[in-house]
Amino acid sequence: MEKSYARSRILKLRGEMSSEECVSLSYTICRKFLDSPEYKNASSILLYKAYNNEVDTELIFDRALHDGKTVAYPRSCIIDGEPELSFYTVSDRQCFVSGYKGIMEPDDECESFEGLADICITPGVAFDRNCHRVGYGKAFYDRYLRVHDIKTVIALAYDIQIVDMIEVSDKDISPDMVITETSVYKR
Repeated sequence: MEKSYARSRILKLRGEMSSEECVSLSYTICRKFLDSPEYKNASSILLYKAYNNEVDTELIFDRALHDGKTVAYPRSCIIDGEPELSFYTVSDRQCFVSGYKGIMEPDDECESFEGLADICITPGVAFDRNCHRVGYGKAFYDRYLRVHDIKTVIALAYDIQIVDMIEVSDKDISPDMVITETSVYKR
């Protein structure tokens, strides 16, 4: 499926979801992730703040902190016309401010995350069963994942975000796994 078509179709479907549906499905998806060996064996997790009806990761944040794991969130910006993503360690829900496109990001008190992350939970718009990913079109995560070592890249998505096939290019970085409310897809 062409990326722009998949992006517009899935964003429309996701935008029509009720907040109750997002909360319920997010809980189911996050529980599946928290029960996974990938989570249990991780000491550091890169998360995202939900935007535009994405799978909400607050349950993962709370559990990871309770379990003594390091959790980091991204700050996004455009530098010299290029998308730039950097992660900052967060240990408190109060450490967020509105950032790029109104997405909540770590405030200036948070320290830069350094080192190897065990897991990066990546957002996305659409995925196929081979774990190919369509993002929002700026390639923030593709660029970040291309130059940073991450042990496992996992996407959280609703079933409605899974399409038959996505066209990919050599610049696209696919997650190792996509977890939905009913399935787990692995590359």
